[in-house]
Amino acid sequence: MIQRDGLTRYTLTLLAVMLTITAMYFGRDLIVIGMFSGILTFLLLPLARGVERWTPRWVGALVATLTVVVIVLGLFFFMGWQFSRFGKDLPLLQESVSKKGIEVQRWVEAHTHFSRREQVQWFNEHLADITNWGGKAAMRIFTFTGSALTAMVPIPIFIFLLLLLRDRFRTFFTKLGRTSDGAVLDVMVRISELSRKYLRGILTGMLIFGILASTGFLFLGLKYAVLLGFVIAFLNIIPYIGALVGALLPVFLALITKDSTLYAVGALAVCLVVQFLDNNFITPKVVGSSVSINPLASLAALLGFGALWGVAGMLLAIPITGMLKVVCDSVPSLEPWGCLLGEEIETPKEKRLRIRFKRKSVQPPKSS
Repeated sequence: MIQRDGLTRYTLTLLAVMLTITAMYFGRDLIVIGMFSGILTFLLLPLARGVERWTPRWVGALVATLTVVVIVLGLFFFMGWQFSRFGKDLPLLQESVSKKGIEVQRWVEAHTHFSRREQVQWFNEHLADITNWGGKAAMRIFTFTGSALTAMVPIPIFIFLLLLLRDRFRTFFTKLGRTSDGAVLDVMVRISELSRKYLRGILTGMLIFGILASTGFLFLGLKYAVLLGFVIAFLNIIPYIGALVGALLPVFLALITKDSTLYAVGALAVCLVVQFLDNNFITPKVVGSSVSINPLASLAALLGFGALWGVAGMLLAIPITGMLKVVCDSVPSLEPWGCLLGEEIETPKEKRLRIRFKRKSVQPPKSS
Protein backbone atom coordinates (compact mmCIF):
# COMPACT_ATOMS: atom_id res chain seq x y z
CA MET A 1 0.00 0.00 0.00
CA ILE A 2 2.86 2.39 0.88
CA GLN A 3 4.66 1.59 -2.37
CA ARG A 4 1.45 2.24 -4.32
CA ASP A 5 0.95 5.60 -2.59
CA GLY A 6 4.55 6.55 -3.30
CA LEU A 7 4.21 5.57 -6.96
CA THR A 8 0.97 7.56 -7.26
CA ARG A 9 2.59 10.64 -5.69
CA TYR A 10 5.60 10.33 -8.00
CA THR A 11 3.36 9.95 -11.07
CA LEU A 12 1.25 12.98 -10.16
CA THR A 13 4.35 15.08 -9.43
CA LEU A 14 5.95 14.08 -12.73
CA LEU A 15 2.72 14.85 -14.60
CA ALA A 16 2.45 18.26 -12.91
CA VAL A 17 6.06 19.10 -13.83
CA MET A 18 5.54 18.06 -17.46
CA LEU A 19 2.32 20.08 -17.77
CA THR A 20 3.99 23.11 -16.17
CA ILE A 21 6.95 22.96 -18.57
CA THR A 22 4.59 22.52 -21.54
CA ALA A 23 2.54 25.54 -20.47
CA MET A 24 5.70 27.59 -19.94
CA TYR A 25 6.95 26.70 -23.43
CA PHE A 26 3.75 27.34 -25.41
CA GLY A 27 2.79 30.37 -23.32
CA ARG A 28 6.30 31.83 -23.28
CA ASP A 29 5.37 35.12 -25.00
CA LEU A 30 2.70 36.05 -22.48
CA ILE A 31 4.71 34.75 -19.51
CA VAL A 32 7.87 36.64 -20.51
CA ILE A 33 5.93 39.88 -21.00
CA GLY A 34 4.22 39.37 -17.65
CA MET A 35 7.50 38.64 -15.84
CA PHE A 36 9.30 41.69 -17.27
CA SER A 37 6.28 43.86 -16.54
CA GLY A 38 6.00 42.56 -12.98
CA ILE A 39 9.70 43.04 -12.17
CA LEU A 40 9.70 46.58 -13.59
CA THR A 41 6.50 47.33 -11.67
CA PHE A 42 8.19 46.30 -8.41
CA LEU A 43 11.10 48.62 -9.28
CA LEU A 44 8.84 51.59 -10.11
CA LEU A 45 6.52 51.14 -7.14
CA PRO A 46 8.39 53.59 -4.80
CA LEU A 47 8.36 56.27 -7.53
CA ALA A 48 4.63 55.83 -8.12
CA ARG A 49 3.91 56.02 -4.38
CA GLY A 50 5.98 59.19 -4.07
CA VAL A 51 4.09 60.95 -6.86
CA GLU A 52 0.74 59.77 -5.46
CA ARG A 53 1.28 61.77 -2.27
CA TRP A 54 0.26 64.93 -4.15
CA THR A 55 -1.63 63.52 -7.16
CA PRO A 56 -4.30 60.88 -7.94
CA ARG A 57 -3.36 57.24 -8.32
CA TRP A 58 -3.46 57.26 -12.13
CA VAL A 59 -1.01 60.19 -12.32
CA GLY A 60 1.58 58.34 -10.23
CA ALA A 61 1.20 55.22 -12.38
CA LEU A 62 1.49 57.29 -15.57
CA VAL A 63 4.60 59.17 -14.39
CA ALA A 64 6.33 55.92 -13.39
CA THR A 65 5.43 54.28 -16.71
CA LEU A 66 6.60 57.26 -18.77
CA THR A 67 9.85 57.31 -16.81
CA VAL A 68 10.77 53.78 -17.84
CA VAL A 69 9.66 54.46 -21.44
CA VAL A 70 11.88 57.55 -21.69
CA ILE A 71 14.88 55.70 -20.22
CA VAL A 72 14.48 52.75 -22.59
CA LEU A 73 14.03 55.00 -25.63
CA GLY A 74 17.11 56.98 -24.60
CA LEU A 75 19.14 53.78 -24.41
CA PHE A 76 17.90 52.72 -27.84
CA PHE A 77 18.83 56.08 -29.38
CA PHE A 78 22.27 55.97 -27.76
CA MET A 79 22.96 52.41 -28.94
CA GLY A 80 21.56 53.22 -32.39
CA TRP A 81 23.92 56.19 -32.67
CA GLN A 82 26.86 53.99 -31.69
CA PHE A 83 25.87 51.25 -34.15
CA SER A 84 25.44 53.81 -36.95
CA ARG A 85 29.07 54.86 -36.44
CA PHE A 86 30.05 51.21 -36.57
CA GLY A 87 28.10 50.73 -39.81
CA LYS A 88 29.88 53.65 -41.50
CA ASP A 89 33.27 52.10 -40.75
CA LEU A 90 32.23 48.61 -41.81
CA PRO A 91 33.99 48.73 -45.25
CA LEU A 92 37.24 49.74 -43.53
CA LEU A 93 36.84 46.92 -41.06
CA GLN A 94 36.29 44.44 -43.90
CA GLU A 95 39.47 45.66 -45.59
CA SER A 96 41.35 45.32 -42.31
CA VAL A 97 40.02 41.79 -41.85
CA SER A 98 41.30 40.89 -45.35
CA LYS A 99 44.77 42.23 -44.58
CA LYS A 100 44.90 40.39 -41.28
CA GLY A 101 43.76 37.25 -43.07
CA ILE A 102 46.68 37.49 -45.48
CA GLU A 103 49.08 37.93 -42.56
CA VAL A 104 47.62 34.85 -40.89
CA GLN A 105 48.04 32.87 -44.11
CA ARG A 106 51.68 33.88 -44.32
CA TRP A 107 52.27 32.93 -40.70
CA VAL A 108 50.62 29.52 -41.21
CA GLU A 109 52.65 28.95 -44.38
CA ALA A 110 55.87 29.81 -42.57
CA HIS A 111 55.22 27.58 -39.55
CA THR A 112 53.37 24.64 -41.11
CA HIS A 113 53.34 22.55 -44.30
CA PHE A 114 50.18 24.21 -45.66
CA SER A 115 50.83 26.61 -48.52
CA ARG A 116 48.65 29.64 -49.12
CA ARG A 117 47.04 27.90 -52.11
CA GLU A 118 46.09 24.92 -49.92
CA GLN A 119 44.75 27.27 -47.27
CA VAL A 120 42.60 29.11 -49.82
CA GLN A 121 41.36 25.79 -51.20
CA TRP A 122 40.43 24.57 -47.71
CA PHE A 123 38.71 27.88 -46.96
CA ASN A 124 36.70 27.75 -50.19
CA GLU A 125 35.58 24.22 -49.40
CA HIS A 126 34.26 25.32 -46.01
CA LEU A 127 33.07 28.76 -47.13
CA ALA A 128 29.57 27.49 -47.86
CA ASP A 129 29.22 26.05 -44.36
CA ILE A 130 30.59 29.24 -42.77
CA THR A 131 28.24 31.41 -44.84
CA ASN A 132 25.28 29.19 -44.03
CA TRP A 133 26.09 29.30 -40.31
CA GLY A 134 26.61 33.07 -40.40
CA GLY A 135 23.33 33.58 -42.25
CA LYS A 136 21.43 31.50 -39.73
CA ALA A 137 23.07 33.35 -36.85
CA ALA A 138 22.25 36.73 -38.38
CA MET A 139 18.68 35.62 -39.04
CA ARG A 140 18.32 34.54 -35.42
CA ILE A 141 19.69 37.86 -34.20
CA PHE A 142 17.33 39.88 -36.38
CA THR A 143 14.41 37.62 -35.51
CA PHE A 144 15.13 37.95 -31.81
CA THR A 145 15.54 41.73 -32.12
CA GLY A 146 12.26 42.06 -33.97
CA SER A 147 10.46 39.79 -31.54
CA ALA A 148 11.94 41.66 -28.58
CA LEU A 149 10.84 45.03 -29.95
CA THR A 150 7.36 43.69 -30.67
CA ALA A 151 7.12 42.16 -27.20
CA MET A 152 8.20 45.43 -25.56
CA VAL A 153 5.21 47.34 -26.92
CA PRO A 154 2.58 46.03 -24.44
CA ILE A 155 4.96 46.12 -21.43
CA PRO A 156 4.29 49.83 -20.59
CA ILE A 157 0.55 49.14 -20.72
CA PHE A 158 0.99 46.19 -18.34
CA ILE A 159 3.12 48.32 -16.00
CA PHE A 160 0.56 51.13 -15.93
CA LEU A 161 -2.33 48.76 -15.20
CA LEU A 162 -0.39 46.85 -12.54
CA LEU A 163 0.48 50.09 -10.75
CA LEU A 164 -3.05 51.42 -11.11
CA LEU A 165 -4.77 48.24 -9.89
CA ARG A 166 -2.23 47.09 -7.32
CA ASP A 167 -4.72 47.38 -4.45
CA ARG A 168 -6.88 44.76 -6.13
CA PHE A 169 -3.95 42.38 -6.27
CA ARG A 170 -3.23 43.04 -2.60
CA THR A 171 -6.88 42.28 -1.79
CA PHE A 172 -6.70 39.14 -3.92
CA PHE A 173 -3.63 37.81 -2.12
CA THR A 174 -5.12 38.78 1.23
CA LYS A 175 -8.35 36.88 0.49
CA LEU A 176 -6.36 33.81 -0.38
CA GLY A 177 -5.93 33.70 3.36
CA ARG A 178 -3.31 32.44 5.73
CA THR A 179 -2.85 28.73 5.25
CA SER A 180 -0.88 26.27 7.33
CA ASP A 181 2.06 26.91 5.01
CA GLY A 182 2.17 30.69 5.56
CA ALA A 183 0.61 33.92 4.29
CA VAL A 184 0.42 34.42 0.54
CA LEU A 185 0.55 38.21 0.86
CA ASP A 186 3.72 38.03 2.98
CA VAL A 187 5.38 35.89 0.31
CA MET A 188 4.42 38.37 -2.43
CA VAL A 189 5.79 41.27 -0.38
CA ARG A 190 9.10 39.45 0.00
CA ILE A 191 9.18 38.70 -3.74
CA SER A 192 8.49 42.38 -4.47
CA GLU A 193 11.35 43.50 -2.23
CA LEU A 194 13.70 40.89 -3.70
CA SER A 195 12.87 41.87 -7.29
CA ARG A 196 13.26 45.58 -6.56
CA LYS A 197 16.61 45.15 -4.85
CA TYR A 198 17.91 42.73 -7.49
CA LEU A 199 16.92 44.83 -10.50
CA ARG A 200 18.18 48.08 -8.95
CA GLY A 201 21.47 46.39 -8.13
CA ILE A 202 21.80 44.86 -11.60
CA LEU A 203 21.17 48.17 -13.37
CA THR A 204 23.60 50.02 -11.11
CA GLY A 205 26.24 47.30 -11.51
CA MET A 206 25.78 47.31 -15.28
CA LEU A 207 26.28 51.09 -15.38
CA ILE A 208 29.46 50.89 -13.28
CA PHE A 209 30.73 47.93 -15.33
CA GLY A 210 30.10 49.77 -18.60
CA ILE A 211 31.86 52.94 -17.41
CA LEU A 212 34.93 51.03 -16.19
CA ALA A 213 35.20 48.91 -19.35
CA SER A 214 34.67 51.92 -21.64
CA THR A 215 37.35 53.86 -19.74
CA GLY A 216 39.80 50.99 -20.16
CA PHE A 217 39.12 50.68 -23.89
CA LEU A 218 39.42 54.45 -24.35
CA PHE A 219 42.79 54.34 -22.60
CA LEU A 220 43.91 51.66 -25.09
CA GLY A 221 42.65 53.77 -28.00
CA LEU A 222 40.17 51.17 -29.27
CA LYS A 223 37.43 52.25 -31.62
CA TYR A 224 33.82 52.08 -30.40
CA ALA A 225 35.08 51.92 -26.80
CA VAL A 226 31.79 53.11 -25.29
CA LEU A 227 29.74 50.73 -27.44
CA LEU A 228 31.98 47.80 -26.51
CA GLY A 229 31.95 48.68 -22.82
CA PHE A 230 28.18 48.75 -22.48
CA VAL A 231 27.60 45.75 -24.76
CA ILE A 232 29.91 43.76 -22.49
CA ALA A 233 28.11 45.17 -19.44
CA PHE A 234 24.77 44.00 -20.85
CA LEU A 235 26.13 40.56 -21.72
CA ASN A 236 27.56 40.31 -18.21
CA ILE A 237 24.00 40.05 -16.89
CA ILE A 238 23.90 36.52 -18.29
CA PRO A 239 25.93 34.46 -15.80
CA TYR A 240 29.01 32.53 -16.96
CA ILE A 241 28.26 32.68 -20.71
CA GLY A 242 27.87 36.45 -21.05
CA ALA A 243 31.28 37.29 -19.60
CA LEU A 244 33.04 34.85 -21.96
CA VAL A 245 31.26 36.05 -25.09
CA GLY A 246 31.71 39.68 -24.10
CA ALA A 247 35.48 39.31 -23.66
CA LEU A 248 35.88 38.00 -27.22
CA LEU A 249 34.42 41.13 -28.85
CA PRO A 250 37.08 43.71 -27.85
CA VAL A 251 39.89 41.20 -28.39
CA PHE A 252 38.70 40.52 -31.95
CA LEU A 253 38.22 44.23 -32.67
CA ALA A 254 41.71 45.00 -31.35
CA LEU A 255 43.21 42.31 -33.57
CA ILE A 256 41.66 43.69 -36.76
CA THR A 257 42.06 47.42 -36.06
CA LYS A 258 45.49 47.56 -34.42
CA ASP A 259 48.90 46.64 -35.77
CA SER A 260 50.19 45.06 -32.56
CA THR A 261 48.75 42.06 -30.74
CA LEU A 262 49.57 43.84 -27.47
CA TYR A 263 46.34 45.81 -27.90
CA ALA A 264 44.38 42.55 -27.94
CA VAL A 265 46.22 41.46 -24.80
CA GLY A 266 45.39 44.82 -23.24
CA ALA A 267 41.71 44.50 -24.19
CA LEU A 268 41.60 41.06 -22.61
CA ALA A 269 43.32 42.44 -19.51
CA VAL A 270 40.70 45.20 -19.24
CA CYS A 271 37.92 42.62 -19.42
CA LEU A 272 39.57 40.42 -16.78
CA VAL A 273 40.27 43.32 -14.40
CA VAL A 274 36.75 44.76 -14.69
CA GLN A 275 35.26 41.28 -14.32
CA PHE A 276 37.38 40.73 -11.19
CA LEU A 277 36.23 44.05 -9.72
CA ASP A 278 32.63 43.23 -10.57
CA ASN A 279 32.72 39.76 -9.02
CA ASN A 280 34.54 40.75 -5.85
CA PHE A 281 33.51 44.35 -5.13
CA ILE A 282 30.74 45.76 -7.35
CA THR A 283 28.23 42.90 -7.31
CA PRO A 284 28.63 42.03 -3.58
CA LYS A 285 28.27 45.70 -2.58
CA VAL A 286 25.58 46.76 -5.05
CA VAL A 287 23.51 43.61 -5.58
CA GLY A 288 24.42 41.96 -2.27
CA SER A 289 22.74 38.72 -1.29
CA SER A 290 19.30 39.67 -2.64
CA VAL A 291 19.19 36.45 -4.67
CA SER A 292 20.97 33.80 -2.61
CA ILE A 293 21.27 31.08 -5.24
CA ASN A 294 24.17 28.64 -5.36
CA PRO A 295 26.20 28.31 -8.61
CA LEU A 296 24.78 24.87 -9.48
CA ALA A 297 21.18 26.11 -9.21
CA SER A 298 22.11 29.25 -11.19
CA LEU A 299 23.66 27.23 -14.02
CA ALA A 300 20.74 24.78 -14.12
CA ALA A 301 18.25 27.67 -14.19
CA LEU A 302 20.24 29.43 -16.90
CA LEU A 303 20.25 26.36 -19.16
CA GLY A 304 16.65 25.41 -18.42
CA PHE A 305 15.05 28.82 -18.93
CA GLY A 306 17.37 29.48 -21.88
CA ALA A 307 16.08 26.32 -23.56
CA LEU A 308 12.48 27.33 -22.86
CA TRP A 309 12.54 31.07 -23.64
CA GLY A 310 15.87 31.78 -25.36
CA VAL A 311 17.77 34.95 -24.47
CA ALA A 312 14.81 36.32 -22.49
CA GLY A 313 14.88 33.15 -20.41
CA MET A 314 18.57 33.64 -19.64
CA LEU A 315 17.88 37.17 -18.44
CA LEU A 316 14.97 36.04 -16.26
CA ALA A 317 16.54 32.81 -14.98
CA ILE A 318 18.17 34.20 -11.83
CA PRO A 319 15.29 36.43 -10.61
CA ILE A 320 12.72 33.69 -11.24
CA THR A 321 14.84 31.17 -9.35
CA GLY A 322 15.21 33.68 -6.53
CA MET A 323 11.42 34.04 -6.39
CA LEU A 324 11.04 30.27 -6.28
CA LYS A 325 13.48 30.16 -3.37
CA VAL A 326 11.43 32.76 -1.49
CA VAL A 327 8.32 30.62 -1.97
CA CYS A 328 10.15 27.47 -0.88
CA ASP A 329 11.58 29.17 2.21
CA SER A 330 8.11 30.45 3.18
CA VAL A 331 6.31 27.13 2.78
CA PRO A 332 7.37 24.52 5.38
CA SER A 333 6.68 21.58 3.09
CA LEU A 334 8.98 23.09 0.43
CA GLU A 335 11.86 24.07 2.71
CA PRO A 336 14.12 21.21 1.47
CA TRP A 337 13.90 22.62 -2.06
CA GLY A 338 14.76 26.09 -0.78
CA CYS A 339 17.78 24.59 0.96
CA LEU A 340 18.78 22.90 -2.31
CA LEU A 341 18.57 26.18 -4.23
CA GLY A 342 20.28 28.31 -1.59
CA GLU A 343 23.88 29.15 -1.01
CA GLU A 344 26.35 27.13 1.05
CA ILE A 345 25.02 26.17 4.47
CA GLU A 346 27.08 27.03 7.53
CA THR A 347 28.04 23.89 9.46
CA PRO A 348 27.65 23.80 13.27
CA LYS A 349 31.44 23.87 13.68
CA GLU A 350 31.78 26.93 11.43
CA LYS A 351 28.95 28.62 13.35
CA ARG A 352 30.67 28.01 16.71
CA LEU A 353 33.97 29.36 15.34
CA ARG A 354 32.25 32.44 13.93
CA ILE A 355 30.49 33.16 17.23
CA ARG A 356 33.72 32.62 19.19
CA PHE A 357 35.65 34.94 16.88
CA LYS A 358 32.90 37.56 17.11
CA ARG A 359 32.96 37.44 20.92
CA LYS A 360 36.74 37.88 20.96
CA SER A 361 36.56 40.79 18.52
CA VAL A 362 34.04 42.68 20.67
CA GLN A 363 35.68 41.86 24.01
CA PRO A 364 36.69 45.14 25.75
CA PRO A 365 40.41 45.64 26.39
CA LYS A 366 41.74 44.85 29.83
CA SER A 367 42.54 47.80 32.03
CA SER A 368 46.19 48.21 33.01
